[in-house]
Amino acid sequence: MSLPMGYGTFWVIVAAVTLVVEIISLGLSSIWFTGGAIVAAVVGYLGGPLWLQIVLFIVVSTVLLLTIRPFAAKRLRLGEEKTNTDSLIGRTEKILETVDNNAGTGKLKIGDVDWRAVSDDGSVIPAETLVKIVRIEGTKLFVKREIEVL
Repeated sequence: MSLPMGYGTFWVIVAAVTLVVEIISLGLSSIWFTGGAIVAAVVGYLGGPLWLQIVLFIVVSTVLLLTIRPFAAKRLRLGEEKTNTDSLIGRTEKILETVDNNAGTGKLKIGDVDWRAVSDDGSVIPAETLVKIVRIEGTKLFVKREIEVL
């Protein structure tokens, strides 16, 4: 059985379609199939049988999905929406009110905004101590003591 356009051309079209879908979605959803289709197209142009093209398409797409996607998703931070508060992470600030998770106390001020401060490791942090902001959950800044270099 042969397609009028040839199997190689068919796989090039599949690669182009999956690439366009990836460009539109930007979610690492179909780029894997593009790689599989390119390999299948090469085999098709070299005269390989259809069953081999299909097997290579499936295998290459699966291998790309399972090996590269976790790394790429981590690097690109898929699913994370950046906000202005993300710029606070890593900043060093001074505690205004002693941070005590058990007592529910702790405050620091950034600009004109008072934030609730929570100790990241559960330790009590006295007022006037320099801390580093390690993460944000809602309106709480999770902080840890900043180690001063002498």
